[in-house]
Amino acid sequence: MKENTSKSEKHQEKSSSQRGRAVFTSFASLLREKFQNSMGLPFAAVLPESELEKTLKEEGISYRKRLFCPIVTLWGWLSQVLDPDKSCKKAVSRVVAYLIDLGQPLPSTDTGAYCKARKRLAVNWLLGLVRKTGNQLHQVSEPHWLWCGRRVAVVDGSTLLMADTPQNQAPFPQHKKQAKGCGFPIARIAALFGLATGGVLDAAISALSIGEVNLFRGFFKRLLPGDVVIGEAMFGSYADIALLLATGVDSGFRLHSRRKTDFRRGKRLGRYDHIVSWQKPKQCPAGLCRRKFDTLPEQLMVREVRFQVSDPGFRTRQVTLVTTLLDAKAYPKAALAALYRERWQAEISLRHLKTRLQMEFLTSKTPDMVKKEFYVHLLAYNLIRSVQKQAAEQHGGKPTLLSFAATVQHVAIFSTLIASAINGRRHQLYLLLLVLVATEQLHCRPNRYEPRVKKRRPKPYRWMKKPRKDYHRQQQKS
Repeated sequence: MKENTSKSEKHQEKSSSQRGRAVFTSFASLLREKFQNSMGLPFAAVLPESELEKTLKEEGISYRKRLFCPIVTLWGWLSQVLDPDKSCKKAVSRVVAYLIDLGQPLPSTDTGAYCKARKRLAVNWLLGLVRKTGNQLHQVSEPHWLWCGRRVAVVDGSTLLMADTPQNQAPFPQHKKQAKGCGFPIARIAALFGLATGGVLDAAISALSIGEVNLFRGFFKRLLPGDVVIGEAMFGSYADIALLLATGVDSGFRLHSRRKTDFRRGKRLGRYDHIVSWQKPKQCPAGLCRRKFDTLPEQLMVREVRFQVSDPGFRTRQVTLVTTLLDAKAYPKAALAALYRERWQAEISLRHLKTRLQMEFLTSKTPDMVKKEFYVHLLAYNLIRSVQKQAAEQHGGKPTLLSFAATVQHVAIFSTLIASAINGRRHQLYLLLLVLVATEQLHCRPNRYEPRVKKRRPKPYRWMKKPRKDYHRQQQKS
């Protein structure tokens, strides 16, 4: 009798768990459809649901049927990044509102399941999506977006802070000049941007002790033959220029201050414009494999161009550029000067990420989640750039001349309307969204000068010079 009772209870528990899984599967399918209508539709050109499923299979990622499957979790995280309120509570509240709108019973508002689902997302999967969307943005379809018929990529780096936890301090230690307990873990980041659309082609995050040049070398395989890459002087070493040229990629970097040039030598192309031969250095650069360095040619033909900067507000008055674009007729001196000036677009893109998308301080408490949060921000950035690209293709103009901040605002508002609209109306709203984005043209102010000063006074608090617990002890003693 007891055995029959226990079997019956087990059968009931099994049936209950199966019903629970069925309910979660139904909720997940409804949510995927809802997110596809709201988040997916504006980004359908570069990140459709079918592509997400394909990338999951390519990475060998399998998952159980649950409410927060990888696709629902990713879309929830993307909406969280694009929202000024980046709390997990707001993301879960959005999911709850979608389910209620679909006529489902009120689910739990606890954030535990969503946070655990974010932890289950694979870092390589998120980085792969960033690269995939960036590569699609780099495939420029409009000829007038190109520079002298060539696609251009810009490399730049920066730093970001994160939550001060022992786990983050281990791989991303704080600055050495800061007292223990008074600083934040800091990471160095480097990114490769497409100049035509502003999309991120590749990115890396590391400790501050690793230089941007070493991170940049990991991007070489993401560049396509025929591309041109530009950047600051630190990236323009003999080894890096030769490695890029071996893959069919031309480059243009500012000449390093330690390298001197004499325009009286070499093949003269014009005033302060000549072709010279660089000799291979004897010392291998730090961070570069010695075997790879030994395969480099003994000499390299490069073009050195010097131009003056007379615009007000610019600290630099004279720039010398070294490039492998040797044809003076196809690539005039003035065009090279204008191209190097466009390098500033990378600074603007980093500002969009760190200021507009609030990536300057990541709230994750573990290194693995820090990397995931970093790549999700880049993916959201690429998706916004894809909307700008679509708007520019349909209504003219260039994607980088459209307001990024206004695009984020329009997408956030229209996503809610698109999610609740019927099929025919949904497409109309999407077309109206592209029209609005296309009207957000930035004013052309190339020589605008803004002094780096602050008007708003900070509050007169003392700087934190010891851990907070020491202040607590001092307060208790007094």
